[in-house]
Amino acid sequence: MTVDSIDISAHSLEYDKTHNIYTAKGAVELQEGTRRLTADKVVYTMNSADVEASGNVMYQDGEDFIRCERLTLNLETKTGIIEKGTIYIKQNNFTVVGDHIEKVGDQQYRLKEGQFTTCDMPNPDWKFSARDVDVTIDGYAKTKGMRFHILDKTVLYLPYGLFPVLTKRQSGFLMPEITLSSRDGVKIKDTYFWAIDKDKDATIGLEYIGTRGFKPETEFRYAVKEDLNGTWNFAVINDNKYDHWRYEIKGKHEQTLFKDLRLKTNIDYVSDYAYLADFRDRIEERSENLLKSTAYLEKPFKNSLLTVEGAHFRDLSTKENDTTFKFYPHGTFFTEYLPIIRRVLYADISTDVTNFYREKGNTYSRISIEPRLRLPFSWNGVNFLLSGMLFEKFYYVNESDPTDTSTKNLETVRFDGSTNVQFLRNYNVDFWNIGAIQSLIRPNVQYTFISNNSYRGIPLIDPFDRIGKTNTITYSLGHYLRRLSPQVGGGELSLLEIFQTYGLSGNLPLSDAYKGYGYRFSDITGRLTLHVKRNLSFVHEAALNVHGQGITATSNTLRYVFPDVYYMNISHNYTQGLSNQVDLDLGGKYKFLTGRYRLIYSFRDKEWIDTQYQLVYQAQCWAVILTLKQTKRPNDTSIHFGFDLAGLTGKMDDIDKRFRMLGR
Repeated sequence: MTVDSIDISAHSLEYDKTHNIYTAKGAVELQEGTRRLTADKVVYTMNSADVEASGNVMYQDGEDFIRCERLTLNLETKTGIIEKGTIYIKQNNFTVVGDHIEKVGDQQYRLKEGQFTTCDMPNPDWKFSARDVDVTIDGYAKTKGMRFHILDKTVLYLPYGLFPVLTKRQSGFLMPEITLSSRDGVKIKDTYFWAIDKDKDATIGLEYIGTRGFKPETEFRYAVKEDLNGTWNFAVINDNKYDHWRYEIKGKHEQTLFKDLRLKTNIDYVSDYAYLADFRDRIEERSENLLKSTAYLEKPFKNSLLTVEGAHFRDLSTKENDTTFKFYPHGTFFTEYLPIIRRVLYADISTDVTNFYREKGNTYSRISIEPRLRLPFSWNGVNFLLSGMLFEKFYYVNESDPTDTSTKNLETVRFDGSTNVQFLRNYNVDFWNIGAIQSLIRPNVQYTFISNNSYRGIPLIDPFDRIGKTNTITYSLGHYLRRLSPQVGGGELSLLEIFQTYGLSGNLPLSDAYKGYGYRFSDITGRLTLHVKRNLSFVHEAALNVHGQGITATSNTLRYVFPDVYYMNISHNYTQGLSNQVDLDLGGKYKFLTGRYRLIYSFRDKEWIDTQYQLVYQAQCWAVILTLKQTKRPNDTSIHFGFDLAGLTGKMDDIDKRFRMLGR
């Protein structure tokens, strides 16, 4: 039966026409949209929209519900009384229990001698109990005479309490973090999350560092629209060890200004050269030698692109930064390959204008213009590509003690000719469910000639200013396997490339185009990648010297992921005479425990650089995080302790995201 858009069903249904009251008995069910009420008996007064339900009462709204012995509810004002009831909010598993609960609004409840938790009932691992509780869903739980219980044992008493009850982003304090450091002493950090708007939020934190002082920091995030977003971080400290203020500014911003004019910034600026080593967490950041901050405009045109950039560099290997070049400004313009003779002959041009500024020493301006012609063609299945390029560079030197400020000019011609043939075949592979694959084998030979140059009076700003005479042949072999089966996903299965260069006119000069110099034959370089399964990959790169020096450089990376169970990342990097380092990162889950072990070890120095042991005990509604970290850069041993209550402190999502191990 339907009454005022409410569907009513029961074993028996009576109607009092005088008072406009329906009385339903036996397996009663009332349905209105997403709201549903079931009970042994329900009395519905249509004139006032009052509902009285008794016996096995269950009121559902979506995935949330109220279960009680007796319920009175006004369907219009959403107010009423709940006797011996339980309120359950699906999001974050939030549960409120009380003998007498007053529903004072659509999402607000008041109760005496109540309890609440985010653990599964009826025997929660932890819970709060209070003499008076005022709960607002998507707001806060305000308590008086509150006790915190672990396994039904009272461990804390507070006269007043305030806790977030979150089903979506809400402002509130996160759980404090405590670290014991051999270098910095006790560190305590607390953070406030501020949900400013649906497209903006911020975290505001204060960290106490025992030997250094207080360090306030903030992070502001915004995504106003798809083409206007960014993240900004700021931190400052009056460091007791240095006896002066230290700070950092780090952020990214992207914005479309007018139609297709794009503004992008990427700022990473610190007050001094030792800041990263003292305060950044990641070993990669603590080992940085150079920081770059950029802001640039990007304007696409038909078949071309113009960018104008300002770039600030901070040399972290020295206290002073006055002799480090900054780009104020740097502009580039380049075109795509454009057909100029019936899609037979193609041309493109690339230009670069840079002003190299610094506080001490000579400053320079450099203009580079590089037009190029390309002629691709095929004959009997053999592919050819001929290209010619002109390097034209102009320099203006502003000397600190001027003796000659005239404009310098450097002109170079480059010619390239390459040929290759491709052998293609498709076939099926039965093992590992790989299916149909495509095999491509491509041998290639390339000739390169660069004319001789005189560098008299030409400044050396970067390697781009020295283009040595070149007369070489580079021969290579590539083998590529690609999946074709849609059921396992297309994409690269494996790649193998091998290169070597030979000097036709004598020993090879130093160049970025190949590895190894001083002999006619360069090092043999190779690259191998394997993606046999979606969760298993291997990458290998190496350079082999053919004049008795052996392997001069190699890098290997192996990654394996078993989602939500374990992962393994192993990488090894070796450069002859410079470094020999391995990075091992292992993690796994077993029931309620998650563990992680990371080691960075230098075989060259015969010492570990960074070691981390992490153990997370994650129950259904709480987690404890214990981390032991040892570092050499800087020399420190620290123990970090974190605690989280699901649904109240907001940290559980970060824990799950970190150890979910998907997409690593």
